[in-house]
Amino acid sequence: MSHWSGPRMRKWIRIFIVLVTLEAVMGMSVPQKDVYIDPNLPGSLLKGRTVILDPGHGGKDPGARGLIAQEDQVNLAVALDLRQWLQDSGAKVKMTWEKPGQIPSFKKYRVYQRVKWINRTQGNALIDIHCNSAGSRWSGPQTFYWDGTSSYHLAYDVQKELQYFTHTKRRVARIDQYVLRYARMPAINVELGFISNPQEERLLANPGYQRELSWYIFLGIEQWFLKGRLPEHVLKSPPPGHLLIPG
Repeated sequence: MSHWSGPRMRKWIRIFIVLVTLEAVMGMSVPQKDVYIDPNLPGSLLKGRTVILDPGHGGKDPGARGLIAQEDQVNLAVALDLRQWLQDSGAKVKMTWEKPGQIPSFKKYRVYQRVKWINRTQGNALIDIHCNSAGSRWSGPQTFYWDGTSSYHLAYDVQKELQYFTHTKRRVARIDQYVLRYARMPAINVELGFISNPQEERLLANPGYQRELSWYIFLGIEQWFLKGRLPEHVLKSPPPGHLLIPG
């Protein structure tokens, strides 16, 4: 399992991005952050891939509430930012819902209905997006999966990026969640943070932070997809240093 993670894997992914970029590059605006982000991602890197985004809750079921934020609104905002990153990288994106009011306030978008629709899309991956709530002392994003090697590695790659961004110590964990259990594709649940923590809630309600969160989720998804395009002997070989992107 070691060839799927760690510095060597991250180096090879960066090398692959450089090589593909030589053929087809398009500019992307990126979050303003004091870390290195390559602004020249190829617009065809994820071409042919379909990603399903499911912003949790909505309508009659707004999810968890904080002092200033409501979960379904945060989930949707991050999902919309994530959709843009994915589309700019060439992926096709489908969403269970995509604008405020699309789910009527008197109606619940029931989970089994979501899963039924999700499975009809024949997507390559499902990203379920939620906010956590468990008291004011808890904090940090965390990524969950139910079962399967592909789902585990997708969750692992996303969580590694979120750990890098937020410095959280939270790790990937299993969860028996209906959507993850019955989705017929690799599926993960990204809990963006604890809306019950006043400090983290303020971040989650901030559009700039939402966009940064979506960027690092995107990076994890992209790395997971790219691994499938690298041959096994490449993954296990030491990368040539002169091709590495600094940062």
